[in-house]
Amino acid sequence: MLKFIGIVQNVLSEQGKTVDVLFKNNIISKNTFYKYKQRNPSLQTLIKVANFIETSIDYMFELCDENKFKKYSNDQTNFYNNLIALIKSTNISVRKFCKDLNYSKDNVKRYKNGTTPSIRTLLEIAEYFKCSVDDLLSHD
Repeated sequence: MLKFIGIVQNVLSEQGKTVDVLFKNNIISKNTFYKYKQRNPSLQTLIKVANFIETSIDYMFELCDENKFKKYSNDQTNFYNNLIALIKSTNISVRKFCKDLNYSKDNVKRYKNGTTPSIRTLLEIAEYFKCSVDDLLSHD
């Protein structure tokens, strides 16, 4: 499980803020935020937090050293297109991609229908393609 609470606290600390700023601005409720001790937030929640604190997801998860924030779109229906473009650019098949990551081909079909991946899956895909998370997501 990702340590989402700690990750957000670290980024906010760098900005001289505390998590209370999230609660005061109705970005996320205090109860919901602390539920992430036991589970990971959805991609939509991650995007909402990242947009509010103006931090790229790559920077948030320490995948890069520089915060190259561009506002994320709340609509991530292009995730599938971004994923397929990466698959094609590396000259592999969807079948090989699924096999290498031990994913069901049904997952890719769900992405085509608008389902977004979990944060863990998003990070795994970025690592697999040696790309940034931002390459997978849509921006405003």
